[in-house]
Amino acid sequence: MKNPTKSSQHLTTVILATGIPPHFLKTTSRLLLVFGLIFGQNSHAFAQDLWQLYQASKQHNDILASQQYDHFANKINEDLAKGDLLPQIGLQGSIKHNQFYPKNNNIPNSNATTSQFGLGLHQALFRADKWATLEKAKIASGINDLQLLKQQQELTEQVIRAYLGVLQTQALTESLNAEYDAIKAQNDMMQARLQQGIVARVDTEETEARLQNVRALLANNDVAILNAKQQLALLTGVAIDDIDPLILPINTDLVAEKSLDNYLIATQQQNFDLLLAQQQVALAKKNQDLLKSHLYPKVDLVANIAWQDTNHQSLRNNNGINYGIGIEMELPFYTGGRTTKGLQQGAYQTESAISKLKFVYQNTLTQTSKAYLNLMGHKTTIIAQQIAVDSNAKVNKATQTGYDVGVRSMVDTLLAQRQYYATRRQLINASFDYLNAYVDLQKATGNLNDNTVKTLNNLLTKPK
Repeated sequence: MKNPTKSSQHLTTVILATGIPPHFLKTTSRLLLVFGLIFGQNSHAFAQDLWQLYQASKQHNDILASQQYDHFANKINEDLAKGDLLPQIGLQGSIKHNQFYPKNNNIPNSNATTSQFGLGLHQALFRADKWATLEKAKIASGINDLQLLKQQQELTEQVIRAYLGVLQTQALTESLNAEYDAIKAQNDMMQARLQQGIVARVDTEETEARLQNVRALLANNDVAILNAKQQLALLTGVAIDDIDPLILPINTDLVAEKSLDNYLIATQQQNFDLLLAQQQVALAKKNQDLLKSHLYPKVDLVANIAWQDTNHQSLRNNNGINYGIGIEMELPFYTGGRTTKGLQQGAYQTESAISKLKFVYQNTLTQTSKAYLNLMGHKTTIIAQQIAVDSNAKVNKATQTGYDVGVRSMVDTLLAQRQYYATRRQLINASFDYLNAYVDLQKATGNLNDNTVKTLNNLLTKPK
């Protein structure tokens, strides 16, 4: 098993290069060790790619497990409503002892013990309220299913974004390390020339200042890596080892151009927020039906069979089996205004659900359009940034050559170098902006699922 605290190996560099208190960084490193020990007990191996981590999250994420148990519990409500429409059969029994003390002393005291035992049946014949309750429970069960699917989608989104967060911070660190090595080599050369009296002190101060700045950026990025890995470990329940870096440039053809209409149609059919809002309207309307049912008569079939026994001499003729069957009806005339007020309340709740549905409908379409346009925009940015990286690489090399032959100053060299590495980081950020926009689009259309994870995993994983 690999050391889960490997990512903290630059701690000394971090402490020296930034103003962050050393005890804070050491505490952060210890936290990463604790996460590694805790989550390492739940996994026999370190998952290195997005798909493995995603599968681990479905097994070890306690929040998802809690939500699944809540789903199972709420699912039973439909069975409970069905049970109210089925025959209700129960045992009935009683035993009663009577003792009589007459005022007339000439009359002897008497007592009797009567026992009854039997079966009772209660069957709903015409119960609009119970049927409405069942229909309402069915709609609520559908909402319950959608909520679980939405919660699973949220976990998928969290794992993907946490994984991308680790990759992005690693990629930025790799770029900063390359810049640090280049500036350090330049600084070492300048220090040697200073000792020889070839360059002035001001030239070395420029390189030293830039070197310190990159050290500070590296320090902050090391902390960001620790935080990103801890978040990913929290979601997946496994310790996070080194993840293979992102290879640039990435594939920017995940979504076809001029396909916005298709995504808008998918949103209307599959977006979980929209589906839930539609079901909430149906639930509110069915609740109105339930409230109206209180105006209707309630008709039930009742029946029982009972065995009676008494030890009193004069009542023994009543011993035997008693059969009873009948119809019970209840028709409310006045309930203190509760039914009328309940109907008014239900009407308001229905209008509220309809208004929310209208907003959710517009919002989901807006989010889909926004995600799609962002995706296309980031794709264009990636192409432009790749061209800028290639161009700045040539400028950086030419400026360095110019400095070596004495036609460019150290300031020119540092500026060209800084611009080159800045465009590299901009390309990295644009690439991750594209991937996050793709996640946004999949979420908006209700397609953020296993297939999305597989697509991203294939894109991010190095070919074997």
